[in-house]
Amino acid sequence: MVYKYRWLAAALEDLSQEVGYVLCEFGIQAARKAEFSVRQAVECLCLFPNTGVRYGGLMYEGYEVRVLRQRQVSIIYCLQGDMITLIAVWNNHRDDKRIEAMIQSRQDID
Repeated sequence: MVYKYRWLAAALEDLSQEVGYVLCEFGIQAARKAEFSVRQAVECLCLFPNTGVRYGGLMYEGYEVRVLRQRQVSIIYCLQGDMITLIAVWNNHRDDKRIEAMIQSRQDID
């Protein structure tokens, strides 16, 4: 079964900010590679949605939050039936203690 996915507007903004940072620091090719890497990981999640690990019992709209860690960023998502909801793209250099507050702030917004 191939899952569908949807991006929360805030998650797309996260991705845009990360790509913008890479663009400023490392150039256009690195930025393209960074964005491609995230989008490719999302496509893999559509085939293997349980690839990410459960994130400490954290919930988003009643569904368990999962995290797929990559080199520089993590993709934070949940499974809602046959839909993957992409909640955030999180820079791995940031403090993980803020993830719970960020997820809570995104409940019922999109």
